[in-house]
Amino acid sequence: MLKKFFKRENGAITLFVLLAMLFFIIVIFSVFMTSSNKNTSQISEIDKIKEEYQDSVDNIDQIYDETLTENLSSLLKVGDYVNYTYDTVSQGYNLPSTESGYDTDQTIAQTTGLKWRILNINEENGTIDLISETVTNQSFYLSGALGYNNGVYLLNDICKTLYSNPNINIHARSLNIEDIENQMNTTGKNVKSTYLNVESNLQYGQTKTYGQIGSETENNTYYPNLYAKENTSGINSTTTKQDGINNSENGYTEPTSDTSTLADTLTVTQTFYYFKETPASSCFDNSTLYDMIFNSSTQCFLASRFTSCFDLSASFGLFRIADGNLNAAYVFSSLNTDTSDNTNYSGRLRPVITVNIDQILPCTGTTADGTDSSIQHMHQIKGIYETN
Repeated sequence: MLKKFFKRENGAITLFVLLAMLFFIIVIFSVFMTSSNKNTSQISEIDKIKEEYQDSVDNIDQIYDETLTENLSSLLKVGDYVNYTYDTVSQGYNLPSTESGYDTDQTIAQTTGLKWRILNINEENGTIDLISETVTNQSFYLSGALGYNNGVYLLNDICKTLYSNPNINIHARSLNIEDIENQMNTTGKNVKSTYLNVESNLQYGQTKTYGQIGSETENNTYYPNLYAKENTSGINSTTTKQDGINNSENGYTEPTSDTSTLADTLTVTQTFYYFKETPASSCFDNSTLYDMIFNSSTQCFLASRFTSCFDLSASFGLFRIADGNLNAAYVFSSLNTDTSDNTNYSGRLRPVITVNIDQILPCTGTTADGTDSSIQHMHQIKGIYETN
């Protein structure tokens, strides 16, 4: 009897121990799984942090540039003076008549002592455009088909030759119409899009076709050869080209001797406009910008071509600035032949340079060393009167 009891008791004890051990194993397993899941989560979080850190390391240059641009931009504003010195070119720029279309050769002297001001801060690519405070001293002439074909190239090349500083990788170009349009407010853009040529009753962007047989314009279809490469041109077609060059592209890699060609029909787009009833000053939100661009009654060329439609002929030319407004240099007419007289137009230059924003040493106080003492706030370009 006692023997059976102990067997039962031993069996009961054994069952209890087994149940206890099973419970303990379940608890241990649960703790392990919780710890394992937590560890996996931690590892995942660590990997995420490492990945983000690596991205930051990989993009450290970009982060630095963006921070630098943001910080420098806060110290710079349109109209500020920047101390820029261009290389001296004593011999000037030789402009033969075979390139300008003018009847004699010309030599364009370098204007010394030009001051430079901020025209535009391009935060999206970290550059700053500077413009000469005034136009250059010497006028020169462009004329005819050669003046149209070579005009943009020549204006940019003259500025590059006379107002660059290759030692610090700065190369000048001419002011163009995009420099102005990119700064126009809604009023200015509306003036452009709604401009009406009252002589042909054509609005900006509309076209006119010349040369239909039996019409008054049957033989009025000469065009400068470069025009065939341009957007909005229509040679022997009533539709216009849409895959060509824009009106501020050089068009050639060197001056051309190409003149003009007679088309059967010529479709021309009205691309000239100016500020008519609306004052140019109201077309820009920044009054300093307007004053800088339109501050001279002396005419200066823009490195941008245009076309204008009249009843019997089309005119081809270059934009100019004069008397506080956009102006026109009509150098060639579709009435012309290669040997007929063309209109000679004179103008001066307005050089523009572009520098990386990290080339600027901002002036946070008054005049910095090496600058014009008459200007109380002038930024520096590294490599030019750089201060320690």
